[in-house]
Amino acid sequence: MTQLHSLCNRDTSFDISAGLDLLRLPPRFGGTSFETYVPNGQFPSQQSALHRSMAFVDAIRRQKDASPIRRLFANGKNSSSRGIYLDGGFGVGKSHLLSSIYEQAPEPKAFSSFIDLVNVVGAFGFERAYQTIKGLNLICIDEFELDDPAETVLIANLLNRARSDGLFMAATSNTLPEKLGDGRFAAQDFLREIQSLRDAFEVITIDGPDYRATNFSNQIDVVDSSTLASAVTAKGAIAATFDPFQALLSHLSKAHPIMFKRMIEPFDLVIASNGATIDSISAGLRLVVFVDRCYESRTPFVVGEIALDELFSEQLMTSGYRKKFGRAISRLIQMKYEFESKLDDGD
Repeated sequence: MTQLHSLCNRDTSFDISAGLDLLRLPPRFGGTSFETYVPNGQFPSQQSALHRSMAFVDAIRRQKDASPIRRLFANGKNSSSRGIYLDGGFGVGKSHLLSSIYEQAPEPKAFSSFIDLVNVVGAFGFERAYQTIKGLNLICIDEFELDDPAETVLIANLLNRARSDGLFMAATSNTLPEKLGDGRFAAQDFLREIQSLRDAFEVITIDGPDYRATNFSNQIDVVDSSTLASAVTAKGAIAATFDPFQALLSHLSKAHPIMFKRMIEPFDLVIASNGATIDSISAGLRLVVFVDRCYESRTPFVVGEIALDELFSEQLMTSGYRKKFGRAISRLIQMKYEFESKLDDGD
């Protein structure tokens, strides 16, 4: 029988080297390709986004193969030809296309979620972060979003400086560039920075329903965490953690977000018992980052004793961060389905 571990016993000590782990393609997206992206025929924008993403990779390859003098002149152009921005709701395949761009583009390159990039810059400092991405052919940024004025200025300056050096950028988002920051801070006071980010990209909108809502709609039911834990321990060969939900939230608050990935690395499953509705914006956003790390690492995170659509309060689900919370619920539903399917299959 498998012994359950406690994630709350994991060391939360800060290690700056963990930031480099967040600039690599996570396991969830490894091995993706344009060939495995299946556009929904009812939404032509998906096929169009696929073709434009492939053309973008071709442009990166041409630039890499160009002579030094041609690259010099190309780098000086201030146009959106060096950036692609895949906009659309969650579950329409934006991250699949982004990771396919990454996989097909020539080295050197980096992949990061937006919040991880913010955390890496915060941990490294601006100049070290700039030197880390300087000279890359491409940086892919998943879930681009602006949460506060400080990160708006920080990321705008970083990306604009790197873009002038010849960096190509690809990003996904649930929000059009000109709407970044709406409902979260006084975005009108930072129009210059937001405008500079908007001008860096060609925006491609992808329509369609959330495939998770279609494929995993029956996974919203409440999980009995004790029953799940018993099934896991009886099965064996599964490294799992089991902690009270509130204790886990408290533990996460003591760790720098760049450490979340290392905290869950040894485990195949994270279980939180006695889930409760979150009312705090800061606690909710911290949990969103943790859910993203579990999802990207293919380490299912299951919250027991609460329906997932009740995990975040109505106040949070109607706030300027509602898309983040909605994405977290969507990913929790998928992870629950994936793990229960593995148990049923006997894997």
